[in-house]
Amino acid sequence: MAELKMALIGCGGLGRVHAQCVSRIEGARFVAYVDVREEAAQQFLRDFGGEYATTDVGRVWADARIEAVYIVTRHDSHAPLAIAAARAGKHILIEKPLALAVDACEAVAEAVARAGVFLMPAFKMRYYPLIRKAKEFIPEPQVLVGQMMDKRWDDDHWAQDPVQGGANVHSQGCHTTDILRFLAGSEPKRIWAAGGTLTHPGHPSIDQCVAAIQFANGHVASWIQGDAALGPFTSKFFFELFSDGKSVQLYDRLKQATFSAGQQTWSERREEEEGFQLENEEFVAALRAGRPPELTVHDGIQATRIVLAADRAIRTGCVQEL
Repeated sequence: MAELKMALIGCGGLGRVHAQCVSRIEGARFVAYVDVREEAAQQFLRDFGGEYATTDVGRVWADARIEAVYIVTRHDSHAPLAIAAARAGKHILIEKPLALAVDACEAVAEAVARAGVFLMPAFKMRYYPLIRKAKEFIPEPQVLVGQMMDKRWDDDHWAQDPVQGGANVHSQGCHTTDILRFLAGSEPKRIWAAGGTLTHPGHPSIDQCVAAIQFANGHVASWIQGDAALGPFTSKFFFELFSDGKSVQLYDRLKQATFSAGQQTWSERREEEEGFQLENEEFVAALRAGRPPELTVHDGIQATRIVLAADRAIRTGCVQEL
């Protein structure tokens, strides 16, 4: 099978993580690197190999050899780049969130469908082995808890910017909502939330959220998101599943899990965070097999839809129907 040639758009820290992952996958490589800073793109070309580095993304759209692109840029550029990539006939792996607004997400979905290309949102947490094991252990959790609490974000960080990043809840909340939806095995039906702008007074974006989500199958979840502080016991990422006398707790950045069934309790540990590598392997495997990736544009839309519904609930005090 011919080698899969790809381009990386966005040569920052997260782009470097993806480039390192792809370098370990046989049958695929980046041939082009794009960044608004030419020196950053050139550095990636030196570090990971390839054919060219550029500030002109149009060169990638016009390059018929490139079958897929990675979009690893600031959040406000995700939708325009994804739409352009689809129109150019490129498959897409896009970092979260798909977009910061539902209409932008839906515009991406329309472009992808019209072009007949595949898009995979980069929800790395779906690929943590203990997340998968928890879902196998409790496939129908009656009650879920999802928490992602971080140390306070710097006011001048780009992700805290209301346009470029959307602040903590809008920037990272899609990770948590995607995992809750995945573990619930159902679409969200309604949501109520409380919170607001608590750690960044005067900022237009909410930074703390405590929400209750009811899913179509009747199961319920508690979702906690923000940057008030980092919890030393749970770590940044923490999930719990409960059902029919069984429970699972996932902690230590999802590298550890404790399982309980009746009188039996045991723990399991992974030495590394494997999500980035495994999601990259899934994307490459899907394209090489000519099949859709496990994660699709619909997953990206739904994760953002839940976050935005929570924002509305906080601002209006009203339950939001989804």
